[in-house]
Amino acid sequence: MNTESFDQHPDTCGCCQGEVPAPTHENRPGQAALAYRIGTHAAFLQRMLARLSQQEIPDGTNQGQRPLAALTTREPEDPAVALLAAWATVSDVLTFYQERIANEGFLRTATERRSILEMARAIGYELNPGVAASTYLVFKVDESASTPDTATIPAGTQVQSIPAAQGELPQTFETTEEFEARVAWNALQPRTTEPDTIVIAKTGLYLHGVSTQLQPGDAIVIV
Repeated sequence: MNTESFDQHPDTCGCCQGEVPAPTHENRPGQAALAYRIGTHAAFLQRMLARLSQQEIPDGTNQGQRPLAALTTREPEDPAVALLAAWATVSDVLTFYQERIANEGFLRTATERRSILEMARAIGYELNPGVAASTYLVFKVDESASTPDTATIPAGTQVQSIPAAQGELPQTFETTEEFEARVAWNALQPRTTEPDTIVIAKTGLYLHGVSTQLQPGDAIVIV
């Protein structure tokens, strides 16, 4: 089929359908997400198919001719159409990430913590890094006669807490370094108090018990 006969005959194959116009976006203030894509796979494919029969040779002896006007098939199995479908997929993926990058550039629409961090850095503010919870752990070595007196606790040993109230979830803690546990240390008890040194410059004092009946302004004599 040459160019002249193609122009003179009505479209019976769907190859002369108009292309989908690129969308225009008007993002109003206060939206949770920005619309930034210029098309999807279906729109890109339809645009490329619509331009097949209209593509002209820009220069040379065949300038102005449309060599692809004779390509009237629009079957997905056709190699030319399959190639366009592949490029439509590439365009679909690129515009998807382009829209995501555009959303990450604004405080209201950003979803990644790194985006918030970089925007804060632009005005001289540095976010503090997250700090994991920590606690003290007590390991007790089995005192059976058939077990060794020592045991090595490797780094990364996981210990799970017991929820204290209904609805709470257990928390997992890990040891930060390797250490040795001994049977003899099972009898060690943590010290809950320590001697208080009284000096003239001291401004605070801890008393034993909670029923001291002291009131604000009471005088205390230390013997």
